[in-house]
Amino acid sequence: MSYLKQSAVTFSTQILLMIFSMGAGIIVARLLGPELKGQAVLLSNATQLLFMLGSMGFGSAFSFFIAKKRYQPRQIMSLALFSSLLFGGIVNFCFFFTWKYHSSMWQGIPFNLIILSTLLAVLNIYSTYLLRIVVGFGRIYSMNLSNAVTTIINFVSVVFLLLVWPFGLKGVVYSLWLSGVAQVVVLGWMLRAHLVPKACWDYRFITETYLYGIKSHGLLIINFLNYRLDLFILQYLVKDAVEVGYYSLAVGMAELMWMVPNSVVAPLFSSVARSDADDRSVITLRTCRWSLIFLILLAVGGVMFGRLFLRLLYGADYLPSYEPFLWLLPGVCLFPIFKLFVIDLAARGLPGYGTVASAVALLVNVIANIILIPQFGAKGAAMATSFSYILMSIISLFFFMRITKYTFRDIFVVEQVEIQFIFSKIRQILIK
Repeated sequence: MSYLKQSAVTFSTQILLMIFSMGAGIIVARLLGPELKGQAVLLSNATQLLFMLGSMGFGSAFSFFIAKKRYQPRQIMSLALFSSLLFGGIVNFCFFFTWKYHSSMWQGIPFNLIILSTLLAVLNIYSTYLLRIVVGFGRIYSMNLSNAVTTIINFVSVVFLLLVWPFGLKGVVYSLWLSGVAQVVVLGWMLRAHLVPKACWDYRFITETYLYGIKSHGLLIINFLNYRLDLFILQYLVKDAVEVGYYSLAVGMAELMWMVPNSVVAPLFSSVARSDADDRSVITLRTCRWSLIFLILLAVGGVMFGRLFLRLLYGADYLPSYEPFLWLLPGVCLFPIFKLFVIDLAARGLPGYGTVASAVALLVNVIANIILIPQFGAKGAAMATSFSYILMSIISLFFFMRITKYTFRDIFVVEQVEIQFIFSKIRQILIK
């Protein structure tokens, strides 16, 4: 399947998943209210934080090695299972060993739900390893199917555990577990030919996995902190889960706009990693250009109809999310520059540049949040995040231009051949 077809299929899947994800989000928001929704977000972020810390970037290494056919799939699959159990156990131990230092973050949340949320990180590490292996094989269709099954299971679980049986906050955590197990089962079935255990204690294999993974790991952790640390800082500084609920919804709305760049990440990585051609980044440039155009158009729509969207779907109680959403838009619109250029460089075997860009932006993000949140609350968190995204994009643009020697004109000016291609596709659709 070509890059264009893979991206189109992934984009179509993203739209389907967005509908189901939004449906689940609306049910959660309306039935739990801003305060319990804020607690659900904190639990989900705890899972994601431990997952990011524990994944060690091995998923990116597995994907790269599969794409380059450097090691046997059975060997990689065996290390994936062992690593997820080992690293997942370590981060869970560290979380509860340091409990007294962050227990105030979880006030009002049942302790058994905190335990379930942290243990879920182990399952997420393993499922992500499997998903990255699927991407390494270039099986984008399988990746989309796995994501679709996971999202639909989550939606159905939310319907039954919140609407049919009012489990409340517990229902949200249970639904995440059900969808996580479903993803592992589906991915395991897709990779069943390689599930036979094979010795993975090869010094060179483990060393190369660690060296590649640790570079990607830094990027994953720092990116997550750039995406989500503001929620933890907001909760720590204002001690108000309601404010977290408002801001989390604003973030969710803004990140829905990333459908286009998200839909091309896996196909782009696979395409660039499998090619050694000098012009293999041309597809990256074109994807970035049209992603920026698409996001700007969506942002205009968000400014015009965002308040109406909130009132109709989530209720008037969530209207305070609108202002933070507006402040997030500038950074969200430019973010594809970072996301796509970093993926291109990682596929060339250079994941470290993305880590540097994210690290600088994270430092600025933390400082800005500490300064702005006490004065502006959720709106201040949005300002800090937006500025952080813009900074990440500028730094990654500099690195990409330095490595590939492309100019500003090469990157941002739409070529005539692209316009002709789009119009030809439109004519084909109209004729059909």
